[in-house]
Amino acid sequence: MTFRSYFLLLLLLAGSRGLRAQQRLTGKITDAATGQPVAYASVVVAASSQGTTSNAEGEFELPALRLPARLIVSALTHVRDTVAVAAGGPLSIRLLPATVLLPDVTTGSYTAELLKKAYRQLHRSYPQKTYAHAFYRQITRLDGAATEVQEMIWDAKTSSAGVEGTALAQARYAEKEALVNFKNFSFFTKAYSLYDTKADSSASTAVVSLNTARNYTLSVLGVTQDGPRQLVEIGFVSKPDVNPHNYRGRLTIDEASGQILRFQLTTPDSRSRSNNPMFKLQNPATTFELVFEFNPTGAARLSYVHIGYQTALTRPFRDAVQVQTSSFTYFYDGQTTPASATYAPASATQADLATIKKTTYNAAQWQNNPAVKRTPLEEEVIRSFEQKGAFGTLLSH
Repeated sequence: MTFRSYFLLLLLLAGSRGLRAQQRLTGKITDAATGQPVAYASVVVAASSQGTTSNAEGEFELPALRLPARLIVSALTHVRDTVAVAAGGPLSIRLLPATVLLPDVTTGSYTAELLKKAYRQLHRSYPQKTYAHAFYRQITRLDGAATEVQEMIWDAKTSSAGVEGTALAQARYAEKEALVNFKNFSFFTKAYSLYDTKADSSASTAVVSLNTARNYTLSVLGVTQDGPRQLVEIGFVSKPDVNPHNYRGRLTIDEASGQILRFQLTTPDSRSRSNNPMFKLQNPATTFELVFEFNPTGAARLSYVHIGYQTALTRPFRDAVQVQTSSFTYFYDGQTTPASATYAPASATQADLATIKKTTYNAAQWQNNPAVKRTPLEEEVIRSFEQKGAFGTLLSH
C-alpha cells in the first residue's frame, strides 16, 4: 500500500467515525410524580444552537445528534434537568414537578400590580422583534374522525406579545368530503396578540392592561421556583358587567422581570356561524395558549401557539356532530435580524387553502423534516392521507 492510499484510507476511516457519531435520537419526557407526558418541553443540546420541543405526548426527536452530548430539558412548572447522552436509542426523561407554593396574599393589590408590571414590560419590549421559522399544523375532526389536515412552514416575525407577520415557505393540505371545513383557521394564530399598540390603555379591556383588576376577578393559583426565578400563576375571570364574553384562563409571569411566559384563555365563541342556514352550532368555544421563553435581555421570545375550537353541529332530524379543530405552531431558529421575506400581517379575508394551492407540493421536503412535530395519533392520520395520495390534492371520497 502506498503512502498516498494509506493516507486516503485514514481519511475515510475518520469520516466514517464522524458519521457514526451523528445519530438520530428519540425520547419521551414525563412527569416524575405522575408519569404523565410533559407536552412542549424544550430540549436543547448544550453548547450548541441545536434543539427541539416535545410534542403533545412528550415525545421528541433530534435527527442528527453528535454523541456524546448533554441535553438541557426544561418546561414551565417543572425543574430544569441536564441529561448526559452517550449512546443512541429511545431516551426516557423524567422531570421533577416544581414545588408549588400558595402565598399568603392571593387577591387584591398583589395580582393587580403584577399584571400592571407585565403590561409595562410588554410596552417596553414590544419593539424588540424575533425572526424565526415556524411549523403550523391543523387537524379537523368530526365525531373523532380526521377530515382535514393542513401543515405549513412559515418565516415568522414575532414579538413578546405574539405573531407580527408571516411569509409562507412550504405547505400541504388534504381533506375528505365532510359537512364542514375551516377556510382560515390560521388567522387565530397570526392575529392574537397580548398587546395592542393602538388601544387606549386607560379604557382597554384586555387581560394584560392597566385596568385588569377593574375588568377581571383575579387570584393567585400558585408560585413555582425555576432556579433563581419565581414564577407566579394568576387565574382570571371576566366580570359580566364589564366584559360579556366570559373570558377565563390563567397566565404565568416571571415576578422579577414581569415577562409573561404562558397565557391561556378560553371563551365562548358567539360569532361562530355556518354558511349553511340548516346548520346550527351549539356551545362553540375557542381556547388560546401562547408560551414564551424567558429572555434576560427583556423581550420574551414566542415558543409556541396552540389554538383549539369545538362545537356541536346540529341539523334537522339528524344526530348532532361533534366538531373539533386544533392547531399547533412551533417557532424555532429565532434571530434578531429579518430574513429576505415579506412578513404579511394576519388577514381575515385570506383563505388558507387558496394560498396553499399557489404553492408547489414537494413530498421530499416533508420526509424526516426536523421541524415537523406530531403525536402518534397525528402521525397515523398523516400516514393515512399520504397512502391515498391526498396531499397536494383534495380527496373526493
